[in-house]
Amino acid sequence: MMKMKIFLISICLMAITPISDAITVMSIDLSSEWMKIAIVKPGVPMEIVLNKETKRKTEVAVSMKDGVRLFGSPAVTQGVRFPKSTYFYLTDLLAKKMDNPLVQRYKERFPYYDLVEDPSTGYVQFMHDEEKKIIYSPEELVAMIFNYSRSLAEDFAQQAVDSCMITVPSYFNQAERMMVLYAAKLAGLPGPQLMDDNTASALNYGVFRRNNINATASYVMFYDMGATSTTATIVSYQVVKVNGIADPQLAVKGVGFDRTLGSFDMEFRIREHLVKLFNKNKKTKSDVTKNLRSMAKLLKEAGRLKKVLSANVEHHARVESLIDDEDFHSKVTREEFENLCSDMWPRVAVPIRTALKSAGLTIDMISKVVLVGGGTRVPKVQEILLKETGKESLGKSLNTDEAPALGASYEAAARSNGFRVKTFHIKSGSIYPIDIEFDRTTTLEDGSETTKHVRKTLFQRNNPYPQRKVITFNRFYSDFGFDVNYGDLKFLSEEQSKLFGTKNISSVKLEGVRAAHELYGGNNATESKGVKAHFRMDENGILNLEEVESLYESNTTSAEVDNTTEEDASAFQKLKDSFSSLFGGDAEGSPTDKEETGDEDKKESKEQEKNEEKTTETNDPSSKGEFANEDGKTDTKESDDKNSKESNDKSESEEMKKKETEEAKSTFENTTEEKASNTTKNGTETSKKVKKVKISAPVEKTISRNDFKGHSSDVFDASKEKLNELSATDALKAAREEAMNGLESYIYDKRDKLYQEQYEKALTSTEQEEITKALTEASDWLFDLEGDVAPEVYKEKLKELRQLARPWLLRVKEREEFPSLLKDMETMFNYTTHFVSAIDALPEDDQIYTEVEIKLIKKTLNDTITWKNETLALQNALDPSKENIMKPDDLKSKMGELNREVQYLLNKARTAKPKKKTEETKTNSTKAGADKNANTTDSTIDSEDVKKSSNETKTDEKSETEEEQKQTSEKVLENEKDKPLKEQEEVTKEKENIDEPQLEIPPNEDASKSTPKSTETHETTTNEREMKKEEL
Repeated sequence: MMKMKIFLISICLMAITPISDAITVMSIDLSSEWMKIAIVKPGVPMEIVLNKETKRKTEVAVSMKDGVRLFGSPAVTQGVRFPKSTYFYLTDLLAKKMDNPLVQRYKERFPYYDLVEDPSTGYVQFMHDEEKKIIYSPEELVAMIFNYSRSLAEDFAQQAVDSCMITVPSYFNQAERMMVLYAAKLAGLPGPQLMDDNTASALNYGVFRRNNINATASYVMFYDMGATSTTATIVSYQVVKVNGIADPQLAVKGVGFDRTLGSFDMEFRIREHLVKLFNKNKKTKSDVTKNLRSMAKLLKEAGRLKKVLSANVEHHARVESLIDDEDFHSKVTREEFENLCSDMWPRVAVPIRTALKSAGLTIDMISKVVLVGGGTRVPKVQEILLKETGKESLGKSLNTDEAPALGASYEAAARSNGFRVKTFHIKSGSIYPIDIEFDRTTTLEDGSETTKHVRKTLFQRNNPYPQRKVITFNRFYSDFGFDVNYGDLKFLSEEQSKLFGTKNISSVKLEGVRAAHELYGGNNATESKGVKAHFRMDENGILNLEEVESLYESNTTSAEVDNTTEEDASAFQKLKDSFSSLFGGDAEGSPTDKEETGDEDKKESKEQEKNEEKTTETNDPSSKGEFANEDGKTDTKESDDKNSKESNDKSESEEMKKKETEEAKSTFENTTEEKASNTTKNGTETSKKVKKVKISAPVEKTISRNDFKGHSSDVFDASKEKLNELSATDALKAAREEAMNGLESYIYDKRDKLYQEQYEKALTSTEQEEITKALTEASDWLFDLEGDVAPEVYKEKLKELRQLARPWLLRVKEREEFPSLLKDMETMFNYTTHFVSAIDALPEDDQIYTEVEIKLIKKTLNDTITWKNETLALQNALDPSKENIMKPDDLKSKMGELNREVQYLLNKARTAKPKKKTEETKTNSTKAGADKNANTTDSTIDSEDVKKSSNETKTDEKSETEEEQKQTSEKVLENEKDKPLKEQEEVTKEKENIDEPQLEIPPNEDASKSTPKSTETHETTTNEREMKKEEL
């Protein structure tokens, strides 16, 4: 298991490489019951954040009672005692109105909540305190949880978070997604982004299996049963090439879901069963169903039973003091549990069938079914899945709880600029189709007008996103409007359709179409190209209308002047010029990126007219004649913003080049037809050429959201201020508790040390009385304290106690350091003594140190030994309650001084230059001169031979001298090889891991007692050594 964990961590380290050391990204897997948080930072790839209870997942719950706000497990615990003040299972209430079945279902499950309607938006809210008129909306409560999640992530990462990825269910519609982003903005999360939880799980699954992905698509189904919903997702894994680079890609092919099928519903059924068992044998007359606290206890026990019965066939339910001090004990079997949920089991396989139908696949094409979510641990659920899929086994290798959070953290790192992540293309799918609806008014020959309602598909079901689409409205010359609605939702069941909410997304009104037509459309040389609306579904799955423009195309002429003297130019030259412009030359008349030839314009106009006529005649809602794209085709233009951006740019560039080629050929072939030549008096020929120029007139758009009633800026500011006040209260409470705990722990610790032998000996009778009295007074003050006190008051009390006990604790601390420091000093003496002995053992001719240096090291050693012996004798004779004569800082200073001298001599031995021996050279020179004088009449010495011989002699002498000097240095160093150099290094470094009490050093403390700083300059050390040499 450990080897596998190390292997997975190594894969993450290879896949995620940090660019900056100061960046951290986080992910939040927000589900109905639990929340998982993951981070990615340099050196920490895809790690789950632990909460304050050191758990890897946290309950999505917040409790507020008497000014105390709790999150996670403490909130759930308090919710048993005070159910009305604790809020959980909030995601089902986001962007929901009071008449939504999910809200009614919530009220039935939790009747103690007072739900009210927001008068401005119609959304549901919680009445927290009716007297004080305190109201919290679900998005405000979710924002509190988001803020708590960020604090956990930053505490775990020890630095601020730069961006955040939030997982949401894939079935969330536009309004629910926008509400989650609103809550993230309210919480102040940095750079919040959304990601479907099923896509995040699939990404986490594929990242660790990228080596198994090839060019052949493999299909994997992820079955996720959570607390309140169930989702089945079919994903394809395949290696694709983008710009010639092959990388793995996951694409969502089909999704099936049930928003009301989850394990929480099973817990409610077990709770009702426990109520019946209690009523059979109860002794009290009280009705347990009327007691909110008792029902909360039973619900908590039902959740525990569900988990235990997944692994055991029977278990005993136990609730202490359920009602009227009566305990509850009863046995529950797995068979009883399965019978209680018998009506739920047929619904388990429905999402699988829906997903297969949506993807257009069969179950045989699915290579594996992977389980995700806590509800899939129920044995009956696994039994049904095996029967439905026909597989021999189910995939259980994925961490069902943490997979979405880890996958989202990987994607967060990929979208961040601070990490280099191995590319893994993602194509999420929009579950719900989106249509455009508008009315077209047509004037007949008799002058009457007819209106036709047109409905066109903008995004189809399972359309991948992010993606852009451009819709063109033709034959609109006045201001008009259109609606953006959800498309055909017949694939939803009747119950799911009721839960969906409004089908109308937004209404758009356009202004400026008539003004643009009056400005450009009245000219015969200008032709309308329609009104183009640019839509984009971003990475969060939210549809945006980015821009609307009214396009026109005008014909312009440009004069070309040719010299008549070149009339004899050959046809070959003209052909050359034409092809020069064809391949990007600067020849006149070459079409630019924004220009189109007249033939293409006519062709485009004919295609548009043909399509419009076809739509009018057939009256087919699926026809696309009313929406021609920029190329004159009926399909809309779409591009994948993330995975196919570069490839689309490349394809568009190739299409533009092809278009320019065709235009150039058309220009070359029709040159004589388009030019009207006139000869001037000067013999020049003037010709006119017709060019097409596109004109874009901006159109103002007014968007009215119908599905999401966004809060005004005033409401947002009020909610922000409300959350900031709660955060400030929590911060003050935490600071107060920390200061109080610090004071209380200090009192208990010092009381205990007063009676410990080593501390008691260091106390005088006066000090003992004063410290004991101060500790007792502080303890009584804490006990008698009423109300909340500022943290500064606790800190001031603590400061007074520390100042009183500081001399006492300092004496004990210094005595605790003496044994180790004295041991280090003895080691230093032993080392230095052997070093000096090695120097003295060198022959006089091989000595590399001066007499002054040898005397200096001996004097320093003797002085240090003498100081140590004298000071230690005085210290041993000193009473433990008196101030120490020997100080740890003095010991460190003396050892540092001695070590400095030893290091100086060692460095000199390593870098010493060889001495030149001149005696032998002088002897040879004298002998050579005598021989020369004696033989002046016999022979003549060649000057070249003498020079050569002299050079050889000097080289030999120098070589011998260097060798002797090298041997001398090695002798010194050889004597030190067996010495404990490690001990010498331990002497010079500062002692670490010493249990030091918290002491306050006053500002006027004598600086001479501090440890010598490592910033001491070499110049100061050299001057001290020179002064000592002068003294010697």
